[in-house]
Amino acid sequence: MKNIIVANLQPRGRVSEVEIRTLVEAQIENSAAVGWPTQDIVLVTNLAFDAPVTIVRILLNSWCLTGSKMFALEHLFRVGMVKEGDVLWTHDLDAWQNFWFDAPDIADIGVTEYSMPKLNGGSIFLRSIASDLIFAITDDIRRRKLKFEEPAINRILRIPSNASRVTVLNSTYNVGDNDYSVRYNRSQMPILVSHFHPDVEPSWRMHVCGENEVKKPSVSPRLMELLTRYYHSGHPLPNDN
Repeated sequence: MKNIIVANLQPRGRVSEVEIRTLVEAQIENSAAVGWPTQDIVLVTNLAFDAPVTIVRILLNSWCLTGSKMFALEHLFRVGMVKEGDVLWTHDLDAWQNFWFDAPDIADIGVTEYSMPKLNGGSIFLRSIASDLIFAITDDIRRRKLKFEEPAINRILRIPSNASRVTVLNSTYNVGDNDYSVRYNRSQMPILVSHFHPDVEPSWRMHVCGENEVKKPSVSPRLMELLTRYYHSGHPLPNDN
């Protein structure tokens, strides 16, 4: 399995270069800590990085930030970096892996849902035979000039002829802020992927301090220590008084 990390600095984006670099550095350290071999971590980016992982530097789209993962996958397929039999995991820069996991059992592509039957683009698994689905999604984003990827993901993957190729995964692979309690409660334990911005205090309180409806954090003690070093070092944690 390959861990695809995508870092796209956009000219008029809401995320600064400093923020992106911090996210990438934390992601790479976290990925290594849970057991990813460095050769299986692939960073696709339009920035210059020096890291002990596979780095693919390309121009990424400048108008659909959330779609950057789809365009990165498209590039990897087109240049032959995805080999037959490969399984890829791509995720948002703020989707954090708590524990090692092997590739889940999926058809051609596996995605989670929000609390409702809407596919979430923040954590996606796919097999090498899913290239046509990725190309269809990026084509839809381009043709409709979409600013967000999820309308295209839902439109393409919900086509009846694609239904048998799509696996809806357990929420443990993507527990985010939206309807936290619903997604937490229907997750197989332990939570494998916590999806939140560590520098946003309400999100930090929810995921790390357990200040939520179920009174339980989503992050492991190990991940909490790592994110504290990157985002709260030298400062009291939000629940410390």
